[in-house]
Amino acid sequence: FSMSSPWLKNFAGVKQSETEVQRVPNALVELGIHITCKTIQACTVLGSIIGTATALMLRKSLRLALARGGQYGALVGVAMGFVVTVASTRNKTEPEIYDRCYRLRHNTGQLWVDRSFALAAPLGFVAAGGLGLVAGINSAVFVTPIGRVAWNKIS
Repeated sequence: FSMSSPWLKNFAGVKQSETEVQRVPNALVELGIHITCKTIQACTVLGSIIGTATALMLRKSLRLALARGGQYGALVGVAMGFVVTVASTRNKTEPEIYDRCYRLRHNTGQLWVDRSFALAAPLGFVAAGGLGLVAGINSAVFVTPIGRVAWNKIS
């Protein structure tokens, strides 16, 4: 697996020189990972909403519906990630894809959400199975931006 150590360092929040950040050896792979993470997040949230709304209408268990809807959404998001990556990069040049990756590396808000997603989803799954996975993803999407704003205010 040959992503790049600058990508991993940046993702982990390790300080780097601008020269290191500019090294994007596998821009399409990097962008594909980003897009897939975003589609998983969006589809999980959407699945959670649809599952909960359906449970309310049918007077079923909200917890089960939230978990199942979010899990199905996450699976759809994985498949959609590939499709959206192909569709969004089809007419892009290599420099355009590189530029998008470079800008993502400097987007601190996006990095906060991505880090939270990468941490909360697996931890939630280990702690509470499917419901934990869904809760982890949804909290990364909704709680992280609020936490980032609060963090910036106190630091």
